[in-house]
Amino acid sequence: MPRSRIFVGPEQRDFFDRAALWRKECIRVLSRAPINLPVYLATSGIVDVIGGLAEAVTDDRKHFHLTAPTAPGGNLTPPPKAEEWKELQPGSLQ
Repeated sequence: MPRSRIFVGPEQRDFFDRAALWRKECIRVLSRAPINLPVYLATSGIVDVIGGLAEAVTDDRKHFHLTAPTAPGGNLTPPPKAEEWKELQPGSLQ
Protein backbone atom coordinates (compact mmCIF):
# COMPACT_ATOMS: atom_id res chain seq x y z
CA MET A 1 0.00 0.00 0.00
CA PRO A 2 1.58 3.32 -1.05
CA ARG A 3 2.08 6.00 1.54
CA SER A 4 0.05 9.12 1.05
CA ARG A 5 2.00 12.31 0.61
CA ILE A 6 1.39 15.14 3.02
CA PHE A 7 2.87 18.60 2.57
CA VAL A 8 1.60 20.57 5.56
CA GLY A 9 1.30 24.33 5.95
CA PRO A 10 4.51 24.96 7.94
CA GLU A 11 6.52 22.95 5.40
CA GLN A 12 4.93 24.92 2.57
CA ARG A 13 5.72 28.22 4.31
CA ASP A 14 9.32 27.17 4.95
CA PHE A 15 9.74 26.07 1.32
CA PHE A 16 8.20 29.33 0.10
CA ASP A 17 10.49 31.40 2.35
CA ARG A 18 13.53 29.51 1.05
CA ALA A 19 12.37 30.13 -2.52
CA ALA A 20 12.25 33.86 -1.72
CA LEU A 21 15.86 33.73 -0.49
CA TRP A 22 16.92 31.82 -3.61
CA ARG A 23 15.21 34.41 -5.80
CA LYS A 24 17.06 37.24 -4.05
CA GLU A 25 20.37 35.46 -4.57
CA CYS A 26 19.53 34.83 -8.23
CA ILE A 27 18.71 38.51 -8.72
CA ARG A 28 22.12 39.37 -7.24
CA VAL A 29 23.79 36.99 -9.70
CA LEU A 30 21.79 38.42 -12.60
CA SER A 31 22.94 41.92 -11.68
CA ARG A 32 26.60 40.87 -11.97
CA ALA A 33 26.77 38.14 -14.62
CA PRO A 34 27.35 39.12 -18.24
CA ILE A 35 24.13 38.86 -20.24
CA ASN A 36 23.64 35.76 -22.40
CA LEU A 37 26.33 33.68 -20.73
CA PRO A 38 25.14 30.22 -19.63
CA VAL A 39 25.13 31.20 -15.93
CA TYR A 40 22.94 34.22 -16.72
CA LEU A 41 20.49 32.18 -18.78
CA ALA A 42 20.28 29.38 -16.20
CA THR A 43 19.79 31.84 -13.35
CA SER A 44 17.10 33.65 -15.32
CA GLY A 45 15.33 30.31 -15.74
CA ILE A 46 15.47 29.71 -11.98
CA VAL A 47 13.89 33.11 -11.34
CA ASP A 48 11.14 32.23 -13.83
CA VAL A 49 10.46 28.89 -12.13
CA ILE A 50 10.31 30.58 -8.72
CA GLY A 51 7.74 32.96 -10.22
CA GLY A 52 5.74 29.90 -11.27
CA LEU A 53 5.96 28.58 -7.71
CA ALA A 54 4.68 31.89 -6.37
CA GLU A 55 1.79 31.73 -8.83
CA ALA A 56 0.95 28.17 -7.76
CA VAL A 57 0.95 29.07 -4.07
CA THR A 58 -0.48 32.61 -4.05
CA ASP A 59 -2.14 32.97 -7.50
CA ASP A 60 0.22 35.93 -8.02
CA ARG A 61 3.26 35.38 -10.22
CA LYS A 62 4.68 38.73 -9.09
CA HIS A 63 4.43 37.91 -5.37
CA PHE A 64 8.19 38.27 -4.86
CA HIS A 65 8.55 41.39 -7.01
CA LEU A 66 9.44 44.59 -5.22
CA THR A 67 6.86 47.33 -5.15
CA ALA A 68 7.62 50.98 -5.68
CA PRO A 69 7.78 53.02 -2.50
CA THR A 70 4.75 55.15 -1.88
CA ALA A 71 4.31 58.47 -0.16
CA PRO A 72 3.06 58.21 3.40
CA GLY A 73 -0.66 58.58 3.88
CA GLY A 74 -2.57 61.06 5.97
CA ASN A 75 -1.63 59.39 9.24
CA LEU A 76 1.32 61.70 9.86
CA THR A 77 1.12 64.04 12.79
CA PRO A 78 1.30 67.72 11.86
CA PRO A 79 4.40 69.69 12.84
CA PRO A 80 4.21 71.51 16.17
CA LYS A 81 2.72 74.99 16.21
CA ALA A 82 4.95 77.97 16.95
CA GLU A 83 3.99 78.14 20.64
CA GLU A 84 4.46 74.37 21.04
CA TRP A 85 7.81 74.62 19.30
CA LYS A 86 9.04 77.19 21.84
CA GLU A 87 8.17 74.78 24.63
CA LEU A 88 10.24 72.08 22.95
CA GLN A 89 13.40 74.21 22.69
CA PRO A 90 16.27 73.37 25.08
CA GLY A 91 16.47 75.63 28.09
CA SER A 92 12.78 76.47 27.98
CA LEU A 93 11.81 73.76 30.45
CA GLN A 94 11.16 75.54 33.73
